[in-house]
Amino acid sequence: MTTQASFSSAAIHVIGQYNDAGKTLVGAYRAGVHRLLGGAASRYSEFLSSRQIPLVSEQVKANLIGAQEKINGFLARRLDIDTGRIVSVMDRVAAGTASGIETVAGRVARVESPVVSSVVKTLNALNQPIANVSVQIADKVAAGAKQIEVRVSGTEEARPVRSVKAKAAAAKKPVRRTAARKAA
Repeated sequence: MTTQASFSSAAIHVIGQYNDAGKTLVGAYRAGVHRLLGGAASRYSEFLSSRQIPLVSEQVKANLIGAQEKINGFLARRLDIDTGRIVSVMDRVAAGTASGIETVAGRVARVESPVVSSVVKTLNALNQPIANVSVQIADKVAAGAKQIEVRVSGTEEARPVRSVKAKAAAAKKPVRRTAARKAA
């Protein structure tokens, strides 16, 4: 049953694309938070270094910057651990779902009843266009997630957002009523 195989392969492809998109978004989140932490750290140390603060010696400033770096390091490690766990769970769910689809497709392929085969072929024929659209949507979602990751990570210059200008409505001239019109 090639139709069954193409239908199940489409479902597995969609699962894989959504899993990739999810992992890409988690990676974008991770990169964004790392950028945020790095930016905050540089602004904080710049602020302390450039100011003369009464009763705060250079040693105290260095200690404050060191404490802030330790906090950032802790937060970055926790972020990496937690997002790694999320990706691991996503992979396990996708693998389990794909395995289930393959198992069901294998069992359906082994059915030798002509009536069941006819019903399965009919259901596949009805659902194959939906599966094809789902594959296209999943591909677009994965591509969009990659664009988000690139934009958030700041590794490539982001393309400008396309704006659509609305056509201004034509202004109507105010109507002046003359005394002759009012009388009529």
